[in-house]
Amino acid sequence: MTDRLKGKVAVISGGASGIGAATARLFVAEGARVIVADLQEPLDTALADLLVSNPEAAKFRRCDVSVEADVVAAIDDAVATWGRLDTTVACAGVPGQGAAADITADHWDRTFAINARGVFLFTKYAIPHMIKAGGGSIINISSAFGIVGGPHFAAYAASKGAVRNFSKATAIDYVGHGIRSNSVHPGYIDTPMVQNIVNNAPDTGAAQSMFNALQPGGRGGVPEDIAWGCVYLASDEARFVTGTELVIDGGLLAR
Repeated sequence: MTDRLKGKVAVISGGASGIGAATARLFVAEGARVIVADLQEPLDTALADLLVSNPEAAKFRRCDVSVEADVVAAIDDAVATWGRLDTTVACAGVPGQGAAADITADHWDRTFAINARGVFLFTKYAIPHMIKAGGGSIINISSAFGIVGGPHFAAYAASKGAVRNFSKATAIDYVGHGIRSNSVHPGYIDTPMVQNIVNNAPDTGAAQSMFNALQPGGRGGVPEDIAWGCVYLASDEARFVTGTELVIDGGLLAR
């Protein structure tokens, strides 16, 4: 199938690399126009090339998702450029490593500022535009650890659990406006964030083995595995899908 997102306009946070970048590329390939919002310049070379070769369909916007004004500017940029907003994909995130007794309050607050506050802000400022457009799809990237606890990821798991239930609350509140809200729950995906965790570990081999062991198949997925799920949730194929979790985890939660 092609043109599954033809005519739709999306803003994707955390779009510079990993899942966000893959989602932006697939959205454009399926006919959408996309604002790629991130604090850093695109690290994904294929996305960087796309931004240069197809500026009519993809545009980069510097954005710190914890800063309200940045989020408003990214969403307003999409509407000013293409006249509407149909979809948000809140993908920006930080790992939030450490057990409860080992992390600081500042670490907790920063994890929630990106992983949870950022999702709230994108939702809050997208909703009026989606209502005006007659509906829309809010897609929030949570985690398998937003459903179950993750060892030594206390702040991360808590923030991703917040994303899960916030998405459900949004679905209930705005279903009458044609707005759908869902969370996506990846397992171990080979992204720059995961590789940074591995590379900064005291024993990189043990860290990589730990991530591999999470997956029944012994390996992680790739960003496109999650991005295709986002394409589905943004498309009209998912018109009756709201308030639920799309788990794409390679069987991690099946154990």
